[in-house]
Amino acid sequence: LQHYFIQSNLSRMSGERVEVGFAEALENPLLFAPQHFPSKVGGHPAWLNPSNLPDVSLCPSCHQPLTFLAQVYAGLDRPSNGFHRMLYVFCCRRAECYKEGKQPVKVLRCQLAAENPFYGVEPVPEGDASVNELGENKSFALSHNGYTNLCRVCGGKGPLACGKCRQVHYCCKEHQKLEWSEHKRHCNEDAKSFNSQPEYLCKSSKLFKEFDIVIESEKEKENVKIADEELERMQNSSESYDISLKDAESLSKEYGTDHDPTFTKFKERIARDPEQILRYARHDAQPLWPVANSQCSSVPACGCCGASRSFEFQLLPTLLYVVGDSDLDWSTIAVYTCSSDCEVEGYVEEFAWTQAYVK
Repeated sequence: LQHYFIQSNLSRMSGERVEVGFAEALENPLLFAPQHFPSKVGGHPAWLNPSNLPDVSLCPSCHQPLTFLAQVYAGLDRPSNGFHRMLYVFCCRRAECYKEGKQPVKVLRCQLAAENPFYGVEPVPEGDASVNELGENKSFALSHNGYTNLCRVCGGKGPLACGKCRQVHYCCKEHQKLEWSEHKRHCNEDAKSFNSQPEYLCKSSKLFKEFDIVIESEKEKENVKIADEELERMQNSSESYDISLKDAESLSKEYGTDHDPTFTKFKERIARDPEQILRYARHDAQPLWPVANSQCSSVPACGCCGASRSFEFQLLPTLLYVVGDSDLDWSTIAVYTCSSDCEVEGYVEEFAWTQAYVK
C-alpha cells in the first residue's frame, strides 16, 4: 500500500505547508482512466465509484447541466473507507450565473476502502496504459463495463439513450441536442462500433480542455529571488504573473490606482510558482484570496456527520487561461471538506465558494 500513500501525499501534510498544482499535457490519454486515480482538469470525470454515480448537477441559476472542471485525488492514510478519495469540481459556463454573489459551482467527494470491488490493492502500472492491456485489466473492465451508462457529452450519469440506435447515452435532452450533429452521422447499424471506445477517450467540444495536474511543494519564500524593482512593478501594476490578461484587466477596472493589499499579497505569493493553477493545504491553512471583496465568511457543516468543514484546496484564475475559457471571470474557487473525514458511500456534496470580481 505504500505506493498509494506516496501517490496521495496531498492528504498527509501538516502545519502551513502548501502543495501547488500545475497543468501539463498528457501524451497518453489512457492514463486518465479511473484505475490510475488521476488528478486532472477538463475532459470527462474519471469516476472513482462506477456503480453509484450521482445525478447530473444543474446550475441553480440557469438550470442547465454543470460542466466538469477538475478533480483532485487525495487519499487518506488509512485502509478503510477513504483510502481512495477523490474530489470533483463542476461549474456553470455561463458568465451571468456568477453575478450578484451566486454560486454555480458544486463539489462532490467519493471514497473507497483499500479493498473494494473495483480496484486491486496494488496500483496499475502506468506501463499498462494501452488499449489491449486495459481491455484485459480487471479494474478497467469492472469500472467501465456493466455498471452505469455515461453521457456521451459530459461523461456523467446517462439514463437516456438515443431513440434510434439505443447505443449512445445522455444525461439530459439538452446534451442529446448538442451532440446530434455529430451522432447523426453514426446513428445506424455502425453506432455500436462507433461507441466502443471508453467514454473518457470521447472528447466533446463542449468540455474544458483536458490536462494532467502535477503536484509539487510550494517554493519557500527564501528560495524565490525577486529584485526590488520587480517587486515594485508588481505592486504598482495590474499584471499578475501568468494570469490571463482578462483577469488582470478585471482587477484593474475594479481597483484602478487604489492598490488592494490583499491583491498585492496574492501576487507576491503566487510569484513563487507563477504557473500554478491549484493550491492545496488540507485542514491546515486558509485560502489565498486574490481580492478583499466577496471572501467566504460562513461554511456550512458536513451534511453527512455534522462536523465542521475546513479548507482543502483552491483553483486559481490561471486555470481559466489554461482551459481557454474566455467567458468565465472569477478570481478563485475555494473548496471546503469535512474536517472529520467521515466515511461515505457513493458521492456526497461538499462546499465550494466562488470569489467573483466585484466591479
